Amino acid sequence: MPYQPARSVNIAQHPSQQQAPHTPMSERNAVVPYSNSNGSLKTFFSVSGSAQSTSTMVMSPDPTPQHSTPSYLSSAPAATPLNHTEPRNYAPTTCGQPARQEPPPKFNLGLVPYQAENGAQDPFYDPGAANTFAAPKMASPLSLQQQQVFDYRSDKLKALTSTPSGYPSFRTAMAPEFFPFVEGSKQHKTVNHGVVKIRNIPFDTKRAEVIAFLGRNSKILNDSDEPVHIIMERVTSKTMDAYVEFCTLEDAMKAVERHHLNTMGGRVSRLGDRPVDVELSDQGCLMKDLFPLAVGIFWDGSRPEFKAQKPDQPWENFKGFISEEEMTMLVKHVEVPHRSPFSKDCPQRPYECLISTLKKFPWSYTDHITISQRRAVFKATCELLRLLARTIYKTDNHTHLNKQLYRRVASAAMGCHGFTPLMKDDIAWFAQMSDEEQQLGYGQPPYAFGWRHQYAMCLKPGMPPDVVEWYIALIRDQTLRDTMSRPLQDRNDIQERTRDTDPYWGHFWAELGHVMGPSFDKLTIAQVAHMEFSAVERILSRALAGH
Repeated sequence: MPYQPARSVNIAQHPSQQQAPHTPMSERNAVVPYSNSNGSLKTFFSVSGSAQSTSTMVMSPDPTPQHSTPSYLSSAPAATPLNHTEPRNYAPTTCGQPARQEPPPKFNLGLVPYQAENGAQDPFYDPGAANTFAAPKMASPLSLQQQQVFDYRSDKLKALTSTPSGYPSFRTAMAPEFFPFVEGSKQHKTVNHGVVKIRNIPFDTKRAEVIAFLGRNSKILNDSDEPVHIIMERVTSKTMDAYVEFCTLEDAMKAVERHHLNTMGGRVSRLGDRPVDVELSDQGCLMKDLFPLAVGIFWDGSRPEFKAQKPDQPWENFKGFISEEEMTMLVKHVEVPHRSPFSKDCPQRPYECLISTLKKFPWSYTDHITISQRRAVFKATCELLRLLARTIYKTDNHTHLNKQLYRRVASAAMGCHGFTPLMKDDIAWFAQMSDEEQQLGYGQPPYAFGWRHQYAMCLKPGMPPDVVEWYIALIRDQTLRDTMSRPLQDRNDIQERTRDTDPYWGHFWAELGHVMGPSFDKLTIAQVAHMEFSAVERILSRALAGH
């Protein structure tokens, strides 16, 4: 009976022993070669169970270094094919399988299945059964992901990109219903509300006292619209007259008539301990008192009408609605209050003056507002917010300077159409507003901190955020491609300057080509807006040239 090794141990025989008869079990010194799983013979197990090592083993029909005679027993090395020290089939092979000299098959990632050579075919392979149980064709994961992304898009973006290539034509991209950018200052609208003027008011008059004086039945504007304007001279901080805006002219006339009837009945109208005069006024008088240094114009309601330039009288020519010195002095009244005796008992007056300036400034006349003038207003706004926050932090219970006043100043600044998205983002950081509050309450675009070089352009009201992101991504990619097509020196200069700015808009600033300095500060907002929209049009025309 032949020896049966336990646990399916494979038995390999040397070619010289294939014709030899089986060794009977009675011979105690007989040895049985043991083959491990990879087909190599390393140990002979004796019947008694003792292991005996040997150096004469056979792995394959061809000689290998392990099967050949040791070097110390032979005078010359054995000849091998191609004069190599190792044969090509040196790798272990499965027992019983012939070793082939052919090279391995080519590394092919094609869809054609591997064809067996020499007509060999797997006997257990049934093409019919394979086709029967074949899985149905499914959409690739990438297409499923694209479909999910497309489903989450807004309807406007779907309509914009519903083309075979996914890109609209240049004409469609510039259409008003899709183009998401507008000139921010042009969104300011002037409305001729009814106005009542109160003369001879006490210098420490408060806003709440004026509202109470007119009565709760007076149809003045909402508090968010800041209907009360207590005029203050920005240079001397002296309190002047007060103006109150009503919803309509008829409402203002009723308020004035009621006070006149009280005066005729012997009840003098008083504000505090001082008799005051109440009269009907208009937006022109209000604007003239708010911007007293604006020469060379006359006010048609809340709209300025510019006079012709007089070369022989330059002091009569228009230079701006406000001056940088006015904004500087407005901040100085807060920083050094002991030098402003008129605002000693009314420390809130400079802040209220700033609110009235931001609300009533004619921002839509961009041809007459320079970059430096707007920067002066913004700088004063940030400084006053910082000073007010510090005062509130140091003083717990202050009658005039409180959190309500801080919210009023911040809200007026965020609603100012003359400020850029980046300026409003800075103000929101001062006021600790959330991103959701900025976008929903004040129409800020997503990632407003990345709008570094947009001095006139802003988000169109009501435009979905994903449409804005799509346009910005298109501009960013195209400007980056344009940079790579420039000469090496220019490309290196642009990439070096990119480190100091935000890459959200790509190299849009390089397309604009602004040169910072006094010449840029003298540009009007209208000129900057023309440059920005022209740059966007050029970039989109190149990006959508083939669509």
